Amino acid sequence: MTMKRLLSSKKWGYAASVALLPYAVLKTLWAHGVVLLATGRGIEELHASMKSGADPISAFLYARGIDITAVLALMASVLAAALVQEWGRRVPHWSLLVPAGMGGMLFFMICLITFCRLVAGTIRMSDTPEFDPWVLLPVYGGFFIWGIAISMAALSYWMRTRHSVRSQL
Repeated sequence: MTMKRLLSSKKWGYAASVALLPYAVLKTLWAHGVVLLATGRGIEELHASMKSGADPISAFLYARGIDITAVLALMASVLAAALVQEWGRRVPHWSLLVPAGMGGMLFFMICLITFCRLVAGTIRMSDTPEFDPWVLLPVYGGFFIWGIAISMAALSYWMRTRHSVRSQL
């Protein structure tokens, strides 16, 4: 596969559209009180913090089993799908490229900083014994994959559509 074909591939958008789904499922399960990759105490503390410390909208949704970050993950998946589906070309070019590019860089940086802090020992998984260390896979693994894949999907989208945008100007 040539470099140009690799960069302009729609596979990046498809990868980004599924990267955060495990995270969304996990957070939804936790919102419903399911103990997975956490202890019962961890889920209880999560529910208590959402009831007392969350903004009113997030608290309202969480009380009904909807985690706002799971909703945001689904929105990120739709953004990624818009970069590779025909219906995505019906929205303004910049309204896909800006959030995809900025979101991708932000998620990549968050994961890079977290990884560096784990290696340096400034944060440890033992600091939160209520959550299994494997929770890092769907959370930061998904963030990392989404960050790279959505950035590449934005680049791919730009490469595939730049000529049609110029002709519209």
